[in-house]
Amino acid sequence: MATLTAVLLALLALPARAAAPSDIGVAAAVRGVVHASAPQAAGRVVETGRPVYALDHVTTAADGKLQILLLDETTFTLGPNSDMVLDEFVYDPASGAGKVSANMAKGVFRFVTGKVARRNPGDMKVKMPVGTIGIRGTMVAGQVGSDVATIVLIGPGRGNNADENPGGLTVGNDQGSTDVDTSGYGVTIRSGQPPSAAFELSPDQLRGILDGLSTSPSGAGGGGVDGSADKGSGQDSAEGKTHSQDALASLDASMPDTSQFASQVTNTVSGIVDGTANWNDVRTVETATMETYNGSGFLGGSYSASFVLEVNFAAKTLGGGSSNINGSNLSGSGSTNISSIDYSALSGAAQVNLYPYLSNQGMFPSASLTLVNKDGIAAKTAVIDVTYGSGIGNVSGTMSADRGLPQ
Repeated sequence: MATLTAVLLALLALPARAAAPSDIGVAAAVRGVVHASAPQAAGRVVETGRPVYALDHVTTAADGKLQILLLDETTFTLGPNSDMVLDEFVYDPASGAGKVSANMAKGVFRFVTGKVARRNPGDMKVKMPVGTIGIRGTMVAGQVGSDVATIVLIGPGRGNNADENPGGLTVGNDQGSTDVDTSGYGVTIRSGQPPSAAFELSPDQLRGILDGLSTSPSGAGGGGVDGSADKGSGQDSAEGKTHSQDALASLDASMPDTSQFASQVTNTVSGIVDGTANWNDVRTVETATMETYNGSGFLGGSYSASFVLEVNFAAKTLGGGSSNINGSNLSGSGSTNISSIDYSALSGAAQVNLYPYLSNQGMFPSASLTLVNKDGIAAKTAVIDVTYGSGIGNVSGTMSADRGLPQ
């Protein structure tokens, strides 16, 4: 009995074996020097294609950039001189349920929500020294310091044209909170003060945040002596290649690169979101010249149509002048003029029922116009849906054209 008691006491006196850290994702792209340390684990240089762990404390050097892909496809991108802890990651692949929490102590970042936040937006939080960010199914970027942070919604926000549910963010602290749901808008929050009202960031402000985030793996160096991808990043091992290729394939499918993000946001800085325009968008166009859309298309069978639409953006009118729609088939043709329409006081989507303004309504039983923002340019494209015929054998179709933009 005494011997058994002694053995038990000896076992109890042994140090407890530390649990292995939990693998929660992969370092999808690394450039420069990036370090990480998890509890009960030695610090390490982060290498492309290698795992990241729960409670990892990640820091980037002055030349360091990192992109992390978590198991639920949440993506974290860190720029130089950044410091972040992956506080919590719980994920059930079967249901998509879980929790994602990170603590961003300083630096430049971009977060793209994955399956956890898409299932329940309240399950993803980002902490900062000056407050917290709640992220709702979207892309967010920001710059964080010890006493001030600026956070911007990249998108998709309201009015996106990608068939995506609009996302948003909430920035808050003990003094208050601010919601943002428009791409290109953000919030500044200072220590001990409530967050600012949402405001539109200038292109320079956006570039200041986004330019440091590119993590193209083409020159990825994971901290090797010579900084090369082959020698320093772990990509020369089969395991490293598999992790990296799988992660980057998922990234390519779910998230464009930083240059695309910057382009997307710059396109929306002035409130011009690609997709169906609204009349406020159209009224922002400043030009002293008449601009013309010339379009054509097939309506089906032997039917075709074309249109000319003149728009005087200075006078806030469209139609008139030489504006017309022409239709034709093997047996003949028909045309109608489009009279002038004043859009200076119109509201909502930039769409017009053209039928009341047609000179030949018998030959064109219906026609409608939609102005579309494209490439961040207000009303760049005109789309006309038209029905052509004389009541027997009517054919409908769509035509579109970009306007003659000044060089």
